[in-house]
Parts: sequence; structure tokens; C-alpha cells
Amino acid sequence: MEKASSSYKIKFLSGELAGRTFAILNSGTVIGRSRDADIRPGGTDIAPEHVTLMPQSDTGVLLHVFENASALVNGEEVPGGEDRRLLPGADVRIGKELTFMLESDDSPPPVSAAASGSGDTEEPTEELTGEGTEENRPPEGDSTRYASAAELDDLRKFNRSQKRRKQIVIVAGILIFILILGGSYILSELRLENPVTWPGEVSGNYNDGEVRTEIAPGGKCLVYFPKMSATVVKSDGNNCEIMTALGKNFDVPFHIVFTVSTVPDGFRTTRRKSFDNWRKRVSEQQGFAFLEDPKQDFYRPAEGGFPYYRLSYSRQDKNFRWQGYASYMRYHDKELVLLREVPVGHFWRSDRVLQRFGAFVVSPAMADRYWEIPEKQMEGDSTRLLQRASQELRKNIAIAVWDELDAMLRTLLCRAYESRDEVLTAAVLPLWLEFKEKQQVWYSQCCLAYQTYQTAENTEGMNRIVSECLRRFPSPDDHRHVKIMKNIWTIEE
Repeated sequence: MEKASSSYKIKFLSGELAGRTFAILNSGTVIGRSRDADIRPGGTDIAPEHVTLMPQSDTGVLLHVFENASALVNGEEVPGGEDRRLLPGADVRIGKELTFMLESDDSPPPVSAAASGSGDTEEPTEELTGEGTEENRPPEGDSTRYASAAELDDLRKFNRSQKRRKQIVIVAGILIFILILGGSYILSELRLENPVTWPGEVSGNYNDGEVRTEIAPGGKCLVYFPKMSATVVKSDGNNCEIMTALGKNFDVPFHIVFTVSTVPDGFRTTRRKSFDNWRKRVSEQQGFAFLEDPKQDFYRPAEGGFPYYRLSYSRQDKNFRWQGYASYMRYHDKELVLLREVPVGHFWRSDRVLQRFGAFVVSPAMADRYWEIPEKQMEGDSTRLLQRASQELRKNIAIAVWDELDAMLRTLLCRAYESRDEVLTAAVLPLWLEFKEKQQVWYSQCCLAYQTYQTAENTEGMNRIVSECLRRFPSPDDHRHVKIMKNIWTIEE
């Protein structure tokens, strides 16, 4: 049944409904946030049922203010629970800023479908809440929210900015795609190799040059490099500098520098300490910028390993800015530094070959003779220590105390080489080599036993071998420690 309108209407002058006009129903018009209200402005300052407007039979409209609400009529406050008669021209404010004025409705009444004799139904000319039926009403507690002019303007600006963002993303995507195609075309035209290879990888003929170095006592190693017609090699004793090229077309300059120098008080300075001093020195004096934390790696892993620190760097010289990898090694009281580098612009293509081909080889004898400078040397007379070490080695290596034996032998080696005592050196060095050989035999037996337990699915036996090996090889300076941690149980690499 259609609700009939009275001869009065209200026009909102301010607030979110400013400019809108609503007819007052004969049955009364409720203003509030409740879903049952006829006019439903938003805002927490409006009560669920704020006021009711009820047309009177004689003249005017009765304004009833609900409890817990208030209103201002012509500037005078009407508290909750009271009534006030309104005449046309009266203005009412509810909430903080919602103001309306009562007006007479002089427009002709709508013609009903029965009176017109037509099957068509006209919509009422007065606008109420925009929600005509129960089905269209929102859930309890919701309220109609009419956007203000400022909010509509913000919404339009947001939509425009979103549209601009989409356009920018599309244009940027197209440009990147074009640049990729253009770069690919340029690379194909210039025939630039990516990634760069070691020349022998392409031809299968590793026609490499080499510089052999002998580092007393008993150390032998070599630096190798791809040879070409323009290769330049400069050698000075154990130091060498090589300028050559990488790639199948030899189009990437490749610079190698290998230096051997004596560490001051080297038989009492550990590898880590001398490495830190070297890194600080080249950073301050030669402009090295290190790009990562140092990582420990090994040459000759099959012989127990020759440890070194590897880290990437960049530096500037007169002609180029170079980027590459540095390998820092110690051998007795000497520090060995290998730099292999390419111009910064070619590094992204050359990274793989710089890491895969270390350009350096250590002899098995040098790996066997390698020992770490101890953090703290053992106390006691050298002759007594030598006797104890000999007695320990005469035992079965499986029951020998490895930690103590290792500390004694390294202390004796430091004393022998530091004092240049050839007699002590001749006595200690065979013991050290015997100790290394017996370690390798014991480790090989453990590898075979582990594989046997693994075939038999004997987990207890496998775990026992792992624990025993970790106890016997506690230092990460021995490559066998790395193999044990990675659960690689093979005698050879």
C-alpha cells in the first residue's frame, strides 16, 4: 500500500543532504540511522531514531525529539522526549551540521492508476530515502551514506590517478619489452658471448699458459691462463702479473695478479689475523671495495684440502674499474694472494667462468705440508714434545689423542721454521707427514664402513661413524670436515 504524502515538505540546507527535498508523510516521517527510518542520513552524531515529523490536522507539523537525542528549532534547543510545533519557514538542526527547513508543498497531488484509467503506475514525485521496499533495505545498523561534494571530488581524483597509474605501467612495460628486444638484437649483431667462456670450453683445446712458482720449503703451485697473441706476462720471482682475454673471441680483458710476501712475525700470526690485516691494508691503500663477506674454500680437496678465503671485490686503477675475486692463502709464514678480474662492464657475463676456473693449482706435496699457525703454542721443551709426539704416533692411530698430537706437531714446526733449526725440522716434518698419512688411512676406512652400514640400513652404525669423524676432524680448515658435514662419504672427490 502506497504511503500518502502530506502538504508539507522539508528541504535540507546544510550537511550531507544539502539541497535535497523530502515530502512528509501523513503517517509521519522518521529521521535517523535505523533501517526503519524514512530519511536515513549517515554520521555517528545522528541517533538511530532522532526525530519524527507528524503533520497536524489544523496546521503545521509536530516535531518529536526521541530520548537520548536533541534538536535546535530556530536556534532554540529542544531536549529529548519533548515536542515542538513547526510552521512553514522553521529551520531545524539535528546532529552537528544537518539543517532543514519546513516548507508548504503546493505541488498537485499525484494521479493514481485507478483515477487515470491506465495500467501504468507513476512514480511519486517526492524523494524519500531511495529505499522503497523491505527487500532493498540494508541490514540492521547500516545507514544510507550520501557522499558530500568534497568526497565526490576526492573519488574522481582517485579514479583519475588510478587510470594514470595503469597507463604508466602499460607504457613502461612496452618500453621494457622494446629495450629487451633491442638489446638482444644488438648483442646478436655484435656477437657478444653471454655468458663468457674460458676459451678452451668452446674449442676443446685448452692451450693455456702457466707460471710455475716454488715457495720454500717444499711449496709448489702454478697460475694458469688462456693464451692469445696479445697476452702479456710479467714475472718477478714468485710474483706474476698476466694480461690476457676471455671468451671464444677473446673480447673480455682478463687480468691476473699473483703475489707472495712474508708476513711479519708470520710463525706467530694466524691465517685469519693476517687476512684481516691484508684486507684492511688494500682497502685503505689500494682502493679495494669488498662486495661480500669472505667464504672459505679449498684447493686439493682430495688430499685433505689447502684452505683459502675467497671474496669478491672491485677496484679502480688508471685505465679501468675492475671487478673480480680474490683468493687469500697462507703457507707457513707467507701470504699468497691471487686476484682474477675483468672490467666491471663485463663482470655480469664473466662471473661463472671466474668462479669455475680458479686459475690456480696447488701441488699434492704442498697440500700435505700445509699446517695452520696455532692460536697458542704448547709450552715445554722441544725435545720433550718431540718424544711425546713420537710415542703417540707409535700407537694405533685410532686410539691416539689427535688434538694433543696435532698441537704438539704444529708447535714444533713453528719453532723449527722460526728458528731455522734444520735438525728439529728434519725430525718433526716426517712425523707431521706420517700423521697426515695415518689420518687419511683412518678416514678412508671410515668411508668404507659408512657405505657398508648404509647398504645394510644400519642407522646406529652410520651415526657412530659420523660422530667419531666430527670429533677427529674438528677444524673446518680440513676439507674432510666439510665432507662429513655434507654427508659425502667417498675416498676421492
